[in-house]
Amino acid sequence: MNRKLHDSLFELYISGGLELALQGVSGCKRDLIIDLEMSGLSPEMGDIIHFYAVNRWDENVFDEWAKPSRPLSPEAEKITGTTNERLVHCRPTSVVLEDFLAFLDG
Repeated sequence: MNRKLHDSLFELYISGGLELALQGVSGCKRDLIIDLEMSGLSPEMGDIIHFYAVNRWDENVFDEWAKPSRPLSPEAEKITGTTNERLVHCRPTSVVLEDFLAFLDG
C-alpha cells in the first residue's frame, strides 16, 4: 500500500470514518446530484436556464427551466438542446433560483 493512501485511511479511521464506512452512504439523509445548464458559453455571458437536482436517497427532484435575461445564442441552443421559444413562457432565472436555493437548503 502506498504511503499517501495509508495516511488517508488512517486519518479517516481516527475521525470516526470506520463507523461511517460501516454504516454506508445510505445513512446520509441527502446526497444531491446537481446539474445546471447555462444560456451562454461562460458565466459572464449568460444565465442559468435549467436547474436540476435530485436526492439519491428519496428521489426528491427539482427540475425547472428558466427564462434568461437575454436570448440564447445559436451556439447555446445547440449545446443545451433547447430554444428561445421553449423558454419564453418560463419563470425568470432569478425567481427560479430562489426556489432552487430553498430546495437545496431543505
